[in-house]
Amino acid sequence: RGFRIELGEIETALTAHPQVKQAVVIAREHKGHKALAAYLVTEGALSDETLMVHVSARLPDYMLPASFTFIETIPLTLNGKVNRRALPEPVFGNRANYVAPRNALETQLCAIWQDVLKLEQVGIEDNFFHIGGNSLLAIKLTSAIRHKMAIDIPLNILFSCKSITLLSQWLATDNKKISLLNFLTPESMATDKLFMIHPANGGSESYAPLANMLADSYNCIGIDNYNLSTDNQIDSLQRLAQIYMELILTEISIDQSIRILGWSLGGQLAMEIAYQLEQLGAQKIQLFLLDTVINNAEMKRIKNNIDISNSNLLLTENLQKMGASDTYINKVLESAPFEYKISYCDLSGMLKHTNIT
Repeated sequence: RGFRIELGEIETALTAHPQVKQAVVIAREHKGHKALAAYLVTEGALSDETLMVHVSARLPDYMLPASFTFIETIPLTLNGKVNRRALPEPVFGNRANYVAPRNALETQLCAIWQDVLKLEQVGIEDNFFHIGGNSLLAIKLTSAIRHKMAIDIPLNILFSCKSITLLSQWLATDNKKISLLNFLTPESMATDKLFMIHPANGGSESYAPLANMLADSYNCIGIDNYNLSTDNQIDSLQRLAQIYMELILTEISIDQSIRILGWSLGGQLAMEIAYQLEQLGAQKIQLFLLDTVINNAEMKRIKNNIDISNSNLLLTENLQKMGASDTYINKVLESAPFEYKISYCDLSGMLKHTNIT
């Protein structure tokens, strides 16, 4: 699920219920991904809803079982260990409380959730994390919504708006502000923060697999693409870096260790952010650069010979293969000339207090 799962902790939380006598939790393959399945020996009848309320008060969302299966006894091997092969197949998804979508927005969201979770039916009151969702699939879901609906939903919003009803209400609010901070590991307990600057032609969701691998060590915060989130695009490296620097300083103070990662254009932005931070007095900056090229005379000559129209054709083909909507593709193409100009900009100066990896 992108985080370290302690099955014993889940079993302990389950057996804390007075009617649960024994509990075994295992990871089972379900629709192409791992899901947590709980097997319970209980005293008297218990509903899935009662159990979910019980464990939700004791565990984070990413440790909640996706299914509850009630059995008479826990099967054991000759050595006295749980015989996992003898456990029955779990049933994922509770259809008893299905609530159908009421409008076009909810219908579209239901279809996207069904596609991501590989379920035949999702209701508007279903909790994403109770029907097979996890942190990795949450990132996939926000990416799918962006591509199909051209709407940016920060990951932390999905963790708080866990049903389609709540999510559609958030989307409908007039006072909703564009958030460029994408909390990629919202359940991470790490205190060290790592800011991940978006690459060209996309958002910070491209870092999702890497962020989940780093979740034990870093609280990873993506900086999403300003030019994809507004109609007032910017073509200046310095101006865009300043916006991102100000965002970073809302999450960390200037005297702390500041870690920034950038891929491609994100690396150029990371270096300019570091320079501007140094001008404010920061002296503990660590940059992690991935496939980043620093401009020089030869590189500028190469860029001058690039046919942007051919690049846009390839970009369009790739986005179409990913299932992106026409609206999203048009937004990316609209922003491409601005990002090209940004990539052509020189850094404001030399870095003096920044370590680069």
